[in-house]
Amino acid sequence: MLKVDTAIEKATLYDGAKDSARSDATVLVEGEKVLYAGPHSKAPAYQAASVMDGKGLFVLPGLIDLHVHALVDERTLMSFLANGVTSIRDLASDLFEAIEWRSKERSGLIDSPRLFVSGPVVTCRKGYPENVWGPKVAAPVQGRYQAQEKVAKLVGMGIDVVKVGLEHELGPCLSETELAAVVSAAHGLGKRVTAHLTNEEDFEACLKAGVDEVAHVPSRPVSDDLWKAAVKAKVLVLPTLHAHAGWAEEWKRKADHPFGQYCIHGFKAGHHQCQKNLERFLSLGGKAAYGTDAGNPHMPFGVSVKEWRDLQSTGVTPAQCLKMATKDAAKVLGMEEKLGTVEKGKYADLAIYASDPLKDPQNFRTLKVTFKGGRPYPAGDLEFPKPFDLGYWIKQWERTKFKPGWQESIAKKKDPRG
Repeated sequence: MLKVDTAIEKATLYDGAKDSARSDATVLVEGEKVLYAGPHSKAPAYQAASVMDGKGLFVLPGLIDLHVHALVDERTLMSFLANGVTSIRDLASDLFEAIEWRSKERSGLIDSPRLFVSGPVVTCRKGYPENVWGPKVAAPVQGRYQAQEKVAKLVGMGIDVVKVGLEHELGPCLSETELAAVVSAAHGLGKRVTAHLTNEEDFEACLKAGVDEVAHVPSRPVSDDLWKAAVKAKVLVLPTLHAHAGWAEEWKRKADHPFGQYCIHGFKAGHHQCQKNLERFLSLGGKAAYGTDAGNPHMPFGVSVKEWRDLQSTGVTPAQCLKMATKDAAKVLGMEEKLGTVEKGKYADLAIYASDPLKDPQNFRTLKVTFKGGRPYPAGDLEFPKPFDLGYWIKQWERTKFKPGWQESIAKKKDPRG
């Protein structure tokens, strides 16, 4: 007879491996791993230290968010676990802080989802994000040799993915040679490259350089030829659809100012274009995985119900959404043998809900408990980012009207996110 730590009996199970749910399913957990997940009638004989009656409950794999900005404090990280997200990938942070947070998580010193990090964003001098968010989250390079050396340093320090910043609308960008050098160096060291971008010009540059994924679906119009080229190149898209709507909502606090009105209009338009672009990309056979840009205004440190609704508005089915946030996301991390589904031998990362989230995303708020590596964490409050210092940006606009050269002063200022 098997002796296990936890038995979840006779629940409805979405194991992540199949699109459909299995009713009357039992999940057995011993230590960090799943020992059995399947029909209750076929479960091996077992004796459990803790038994949960799963009747009327719904078991899903723990979600994986591939685009967050969450290395703020332990409360922020705990919010993910307390809301069903068991793995996150932070895509812009100080290198040493990122490695420290990840070390604490992996050694069990803090309660946190599994952490994967990029450290600072590789960019050109005075390019994005240095010219917007400051030097702390940027790794500027000049020339292909510096680009190669920077990537080697980041990988040598243990980052999980290389991120590049491309934002021609906000200032200078990596050259074609520099971007190609970053990608070549990263691939030579076994790392993926993800790219921040918003427009067609930068998207085309990424395709030419061989970037693996884009960290946002572009928020400007993209030609069908480029979408088809992206599908052919098997470039992955992280939608982050609702982040633009979040920024539009944030700028409503300054709706009485001309720049506030401009931002509200621009971000609303970007939100609409993102949805339109994703729908077209997917219709052509493109692939996407789950990323929310959590940490931006109104984007929670946990499951974003609004992001799920936006995804479904583009034609993505609930089952496809779940796959994007579990099995597909685990593959992006290179962890598909250990994460992403509730199956025998994999880590016991799962979440249990009172109502079915695939029937209505609002049901993610009915979470009862999350398991990470077999350890239970009770559901808790969903944390949101603090209000951003919009006055800072208004002052910049009033001083420069964002004419050429305005970015040069930004890198010297305090990060407006606080």
